[in-house]
Amino acid sequence: MNYPKNLFYLSIIFLFSAKTVTAQLVVNAGVDTAVCPGGSITLGGYPIVIGGVAPYTYKWTPSTGLSSSTIAHPLLNPTTYTNYTITVTDNEGHTQSNSVFIYMKDIAYIDAGKDTSICIGTSTPIGNVFNIANNGINYSWSPSTGLNDSTSARPIASPLLTTTYTLTAFDGVCQPKISFTKVTVIPIPQIHAGSDTTIFEGAVATLHATGGFNYVWYPQTSLTYPYTANPNAEPIQTTDYFLYGEDNTGKCFSNDTITVTVTPENAIVIYNTFTPNNDSNNDNWYIGNIWKYPNNKLEVYNRFGKIVYKKNSYLNDWDGKSYGIELPAATYFYILDLGDGKVSYHGTVSIVR
Repeated sequence: MNYPKNLFYLSIIFLFSAKTVTAQLVVNAGVDTAVCPGGSITLGGYPIVIGGVAPYTYKWTPSTGLSSSTIAHPLLNPTTYTNYTITVTDNEGHTQSNSVFIYMKDIAYIDAGKDTSICIGTSTPIGNVFNIANNGINYSWSPSTGLNDSTSARPIASPLLTTTYTLTAFDGVCQPKISFTKVTVIPIPQIHAGSDTTIFEGAVATLHATGGFNYVWYPQTSLTYPYTANPNAEPIQTTDYFLYGEDNTGKCFSNDTITVTVTPENAIVIYNTFTPNNDSNNDNWYIGNIWKYPNNKLEVYNRFGKIVYKKNSYLNDWDGKSYGIELPAATYFYILDLGDGKVSYHGTVSIVR
């Protein structure tokens, strides 16, 4: 049979110009999977790649936990949840990527929690905050002593002695997970405010706290240094002082009280030293009961006879300054007239800086 000449030439052109059609490159990183603690998994789907032109090169990122980041199916030992991406390049330079999410089974995040401490007679929850009830995990705590529920995800612990608790968690799939936490029990500090005392009105009583490391006294209006063990009390009437004290951890506390009985007295009590250094303790010259003599007159002189301080109706407000200027540490001479027509007082007072 004879074909037309032009049809013959068209057939030749088609044979030389035809190209092979290559299937599109498709990558399969695998299925998202949960892994037991300490377990392993092989990454990559089956098949991991179709289409493109072999041979292929592989690149997994990140490489954390992988036996190799440049093979199709590396072995992975995960320790946390991670998204892994595989990038495949074929022989013609075409690339394609796909990702798989590997996460840990819930039991991986279960543990007994951090060590803690409590005051004796108090309680604390134990167990990691990720411990959740009704999540398919069984919890077993031992010993059960001091626990409200030894099968709870986060039991309340109230031990009377320092105790190390062991948590065994199991989900029926992974190996049981065992962890520990220590609850240290701190004794209550034996705080003492001292013995009750009696003073004359206008006098000062020094209080004495023992048994603690940090203290606070109340009420503070008639105290100097109320945050120390030995404040000075200057009550004008009988007063009960409350003492709050903490142990050296700052977690446990106790309290006590002391009564300072004040005997009424009109006599002036003059103290011969004060320390005006702005530490809120003995900063002003204190004269007990001076408030009972509102018509008093006070004059203070230096050793050269020059007057350095003068005040009518003195009310314990001299801060060691002379007309706004600090006086040096020294001994000064005073004359105090109570304004009641009776005898006046004179003597020395020392400024200590």
